Amino acid sequence: MTLLIVVTGTRASSRVLEVPFALSSDLRSEFSTRFPLQVVGRIQIEAEWKPLTKGSVPVALTMLVIQPDGAIAKQERGTSSITLEVNAKKPAGYGTGDSAWTIKVMNDADPNRVEVSGKIRITVPTASRVLEDTQFTLLGSGNAQEIPFDIPGPGRLEIEASWQPELASARAAQVPLIVSLIHPGEAKTYARRQAPSPLKFDQQITDDALDRGTRWIVRVQNSTQTKVKGRIKVTYNSSL
Repeated sequence: MTLLIVVTGTRASSRVLEVPFALSSDLRSEFSTRFPLQVVGRIQIEAEWKPLTKGSVPVALTMLVIQPDGAIAKQERGTSSITLEVNAKKPAGYGTGDSAWTIKVMNDADPNRVEVSGKIRITVPTASRVLEDTQFTLLGSGNAQEIPFDIPGPGRLEIEASWQPELASARAAQVPLIVSLIHPGEAKTYARRQAPSPLKFDQQITDDALDRGTRWIVRVQNSTQTKVKGRIKVTYNSSL
């Protein structure tokens, strides 16, 4: 099974992914590829192919679109080319680290089977997702708060924090906080920033890091004596 990672183009709020495929004339010959989907929306799948034997008539194939929970979202048989559209909602597995859809092509639809080769083109929606948007209150002297969240796949995180002293009389003062991005699965701090409000930074998250766990933490710590109230926002942008 192939994991699709080739990005061939970008449209407004969508990306186009492509992968080549080949099938033998065997009745059991099939090809499948997986692609991650981190946001809901419309998926368009286009498959085109041609026989490898000269003079062959068009060959019919079967194409299936399978959700992360294993349910078949769409299925069609026909000669080249086939276009399917699916309105992706939130099937089982969505946002839990298993958000991959599967495209399967089988050489089982035509009694006159021959070898074929072609390509699958998939247009997927892309958009930012807010993974966490939480208020916090910190006392002084090292008081801290941890905000956990799950990362659905590789991509870029944007961490935004803003705060102010609780007492109006202290609001002109600069109160620096420490904001850290921590991966408990690795017991590793990926980023650590200390500054007055507002504070913002980005962090790229890879597949390798997610293999050790999709649960992450933003930690906010107050090392001053001033009580503060604020908000943490974590935004996710898929890399595929």
